Amino acid sequence: MDEKKIATLLSNVSSLAKYMYWFEDTLPHPQGASHRGLAINYNGLQERKEDFLRELKNTVCNWVYSKSRYQKILEKELPKRDNDIQSVTSHIQQLAFSKFRSGAPQGQFGELILFNLLQYFFKAPPLLRKMRITTNTSLERFGADAVHYTLKDNNNTFYLGESKCYKSKYKFNEAFEESINSIFNTYQKFYKELELYVYDEFIDEELQDIAEKLKEGSLPKVNIELVCCIAYQENKDISSINDDEIKEKIKSVILERAKSVKCPTLINGGIDKFLVTKIHYLIFPFWRLDELLKEFDNGI
Repeated sequence: MDEKKIATLLSNVSSLAKYMYWFEDTLPHPQGASHRGLAINYNGLQERKEDFLRELKNTVCNWVYSKSRYQKILEKELPKRDNDIQSVTSHIQQLAFSKFRSGAPQGQFGELILFNLLQYFFKAPPLLRKMRITTNTSLERFGADAVHYTLKDNNNTFYLGESKCYKSKYKFNEAFEESINSIFNTYQKFYKELELYVYDEFIDEELQDIAEKLKEGSLPKVNIELVCCIAYQENKDISSINDDEIKEKIKSVILERAKSVKCPTLINGGIDKFLVTKIHYLIFPFWRLDELLKEFDNGI
């Protein structure tokens, strides 16, 4: 496996990224490897909510099916539908949408965002497709919300991701603490999770060899990074006279939330201090998140 091959496994996130505003900053608090703030983008004083939501939904097939799996379904269905490519792609999209639990958008919304951001920022395609595990009633829902893989500085790097999405107001601190506690629990049980799924169809077949070598302890230069994605309902006013000022206000809101958050005991000495340096924070406030979740749920 090399970097060029890994790049072919990445989903296209550029269309979604056009409707996101984001920045990266280095903060002493909370401690970690990186801190990124995100929000739906603004153009002409208008929030591009509908466009963001549309492009997010367009990534559902990528979340459910690897490229190779999608191709197999496509080739199998084409003869059944008189080689009508439009009919087949619509059919596959509906199959992917059927994996979602209607009426429970919060968790799936956050996990779909995490899936895309891990690829966009860290260039790491999914090793383990958690969406298909979540919807398989015969399997226990276990471990990370996302497990992605890439080569970073010649190290076999695995990103364990945890997403927390809170539509209630004033819940940032709760979302942050739960995300931290969850990601460290996930880290501790990662190899047990790998044992459960490594020989099943949930591992991307292109990365099967990587997963098996990791499980067997024969994969060299293993590096594990932790990613906390926190989506929450924000209530602070960001209205302004132009887009740049709106974005500056969004940035200020996120930085203020991050700097004032009460860190869980885990970060303040509860775990190895070097492990803390492996945490990446993705903080994504939404204004009127409850409305957005309803639109997301209704459109799938």
